[in-house]
Amino acid sequence: MPSRFTLRMQFGPHQDIQTILPQLEQLIRDAPIDEIMFFFFAEELNDGHDTLERIQQWIDHSRPYRQMLLQRGIQVSLNPWHSLLHCDRGRRLKPGQNWQLMVDPNGKEASAVVCFLDPQWQAYFFETLRRYAREPFRVVWIDDDIRYHNHDPLTWGGCFCPLHVEAFNRRANLHADRGEIVQACLAPGAPHPWRELWMDTWQDTILSFLNQCRQILNTGGVQMGLMSSGMESHAAEGRHWQAWWQTFSPDKPPIHRPHFWTYGNTAGPNLIRSIAALDQNRSIQPQQVESGPEIENFPYGRWNKSFRQTFAQMALAHILGSTHLNISLFDFMGNRFDDEPERISFLKQVRPSLDWLADQFSLQMKSIGVGIPWSEDLGRAVHTEIGSSWFELQPPSQSWSWWLGAAGISFSARPQDAVNAIAGSAAWSFDDDTLKQWLSKGLLLDGTAAAILMERGMGKCIGMTNARWITQEDVLYSIESCHSGPFALRQGGQISVNSKAHTQKMLQADLMDGAKAISALLDPLQNVVGHGAVIFINDLGGKTAVVPWNAAAVGGPENITMDIHRAVQLQKLVQWLSGSVEIGRVEGSAWLIPQFLQDGLNWRGVVWNAGPDEVDAFKIYRPSGMPPIRQAWHLTWKGTRDPVHLEGDTLRLDRPMVEWDLIVLMD
Repeated sequence: MPSRFTLRMQFGPHQDIQTILPQLEQLIRDAPIDEIMFFFFAEELNDGHDTLERIQQWIDHSRPYRQMLLQRGIQVSLNPWHSLLHCDRGRRLKPGQNWQLMVDPNGKEASAVVCFLDPQWQAYFFETLRRYAREPFRVVWIDDDIRYHNHDPLTWGGCFCPLHVEAFNRRANLHADRGEIVQACLAPGAPHPWRELWMDTWQDTILSFLNQCRQILNTGGVQMGLMSSGMESHAAEGRHWQAWWQTFSPDKPPIHRPHFWTYGNTAGPNLIRSIAALDQNRSIQPQQVESGPEIENFPYGRWNKSFRQTFAQMALAHILGSTHLNISLFDFMGNRFDDEPERISFLKQVRPSLDWLADQFSLQMKSIGVGIPWSEDLGRAVHTEIGSSWFELQPPSQSWSWWLGAAGISFSARPQDAVNAIAGSAAWSFDDDTLKQWLSKGLLLDGTAAAILMERGMGKCIGMTNARWITQEDVLYSIESCHSGPFALRQGGQISVNSKAHTQKMLQADLMDGAKAISALLDPLQNVVGHGAVIFINDLGGKTAVVPWNAAAVGGPENITMDIHRAVQLQKLVQWLSGSVEIGRVEGSAWLIPQFLQDGLNWRGVVWNAGPDEVDAFKIYRPSGMPPIRQAWHLTWKGTRDPVHLEGDTLRLDRPMVEWDLIVLMD
């Protein structure tokens, strides 16, 4: 199946139709596109919730463009930029818009972002959808402002307004106020029962509303599409995804536009975050889905995001099973396409490579590697420590992917048969039976996750008891010494643990019989002041490895503290955990990031250069079950696809890989 290019663009009612129409005609002659997604009243052209009269002007003004496109075989979709509204940015409700505004956990009220439970706003919004449904749009997107989180300037988001408090009290048969509800939901320790009830109220009320939206659009033959944000943020809303898919499309494949990359240029290591984010989205999507990730560029142009990085984003989308690409290369103000004709040239030069990638990576392929499982119930299950912010309900769930990816080890957002890894307070989101299943195989834990397992009575499964934390105020640790040769680049190799985000506190515990520390914490004078990583074989027949530091504390791959000794230590710990099973990894340079996928019949691999150094050779360690590599191709943003020389599992390139290049491996 080829790639499908959807360009996202906007032309406002202030622009002359006869000026824009020939530009659009020239665009579709020159650029290999399949669809145009029009924005209405987006970004610079948004002054809040438009009146119905103004919305009709947008619809009427865009009709000649849309008619011309449809006549020429280009599909048309619509992304109205506000439902609740993304954020205030100085906007206010207009006269006559006497709607309930969104309220954050602290009681702060927005100036323009509204609460969807307001019946007058619902009547207004339903009428906008009826007008859109009368037009021949393939899809009308309910944008990601249909969400509770991230409505600036509210703290975390909302909605904790009187309408939601009333809906909660009806459901729970209570008479609580906003402050009491928030205090209970965030109470330190195990989740208060009200948190589950509050999140159920949120989910059920918004899905009831969205069900009415879908019915209105479906009446006109239009499908309703969903744009989504980060999985951790949606988990803090209590979102249960199966119910969302059923609401958006009960009898057809749902249409999804996941966000997975930054809006502008980012450093190479953040590729790991994007792989993990899109793989998490895949893990919650139904088997049959139209998935068109956002290929974002804001605030527009190559100064903001290079073509090289844009191509990498498009390539990753197809590697991880996308059917469409929703591409932002043109601004929302309606500037001329020929102001920067290189954009069309870029689309033309990359389209053959992206069609080829779409053909090579079937939608049934799933990622292979160390499992980094996550749960949609993370926000419902996590234990809070302070209880002062809703942000405590969205702890990182991708953390081990950052460390393993940086060490050249493949990973998957789904649980795996051989080795899984858990970091941070995400450990609260899995039930005992699931944890014991993973403990019976190979399980990698950071200090926080290990402490949680001990608190849950599973210390005997990881060989540790009496968890305690030390800081540099208690013990002046600064070095981790690798004293066990089988788990080190060389015996005696040393790793800095001096005042980094992940080393602010270190787990220490009493080690049970059979537990072995494979490294030690040293002070500046080389005195042993604590144990480092610990391995253990438990009575369930599984193996565990616990590192004392906090893998989730760094906040993202850009802050990873990695060197050759840490990379090799992690590689050898994973090898030990997996036994005779090869997980899949790559060696040859810093910031080589591997991916391996298979669909039961075929295998594919990808190696990315996420670092600034050129790479002209590397070695692959194929996952168990993957046949020998038959072909390898070097893809670049220039549209080139060159064969790579194979010497067994060592690959040599005629032209070095530079940052954001990728090599595709085929069985």
